[in-house]
Amino acid sequence: MRLIRAARIAGAAALAAGIYSLLVLRPVYLQSRQTPHLQGAAESSYWQWELGGWLWMLTIFSWMILLAAIKHYYSPVHRISTNAQSGLTVISATLLIVGVLVGMNRFGLKGILVGNSPVETVAAAGELVDYIALTILAAGLLMGGCVTTWICVDLVILNKLPVTWMVPGAVAGVLSLLSPFLLPETRHLLVALLVYCMWCLFLGLRYSLPAAYPDLD
Repeated sequence: MRLIRAARIAGAAALAAGIYSLLVLRPVYLQSRQTPHLQGAAESSYWQWELGGWLWMLTIFSWMILLAAIKHYYSPVHRISTNAQSGLTVISATLLIVGVLVGMNRFGLKGILVGNSPVETVAAAGELVDYIALTILAAGLLMGGCVTTWICVDLVILNKLPVTWMVPGAVAGVLSLLSPFLLPETRHLLVALLVYCMWCLFLGLRYSLPAAYPDLD
């Protein structure tokens, strides 16, 4: 897949997931915490929550494809650091996907418990799922932020891409790697998502890209 197309897909997926989360997932989550004893609320929210999870998994996958496309075009394959970046990308994506999958089961678990367990048990189960999901997501965001920042800085050092092209990606990466220290606060992630979408938009609107090896052209 070409880098420009990968950036367009990654930006569209991230924007869709972000908007859906702000408009749908956040109200659903807040309502579920206020009314943990209502079976109807859990059942009606299940598919909305599931759709949000799949949108975020699409965002994670497209982010992986974007980094792979950038490295394919501009990073020398034989370097140890390039191989390390690839491995770190896979590990972080795996953690993020697992974290999303755990979070997606929040309402499924609540739907099973409601009606058969006291309110305190249902609320405690929801808190446990949230804690596990946030822990795994924090680890994935830390590694994902590190590898995104690393790749952006690396390509600037190698003089492969202009500094201004890589700054938004590096900023989004730095904001993401702060997640273990800031979650469950998410304002930094909203800023990171906005900057990431702007970066994808900038790359996706290019008609051409700098040659990886201009001396050979």
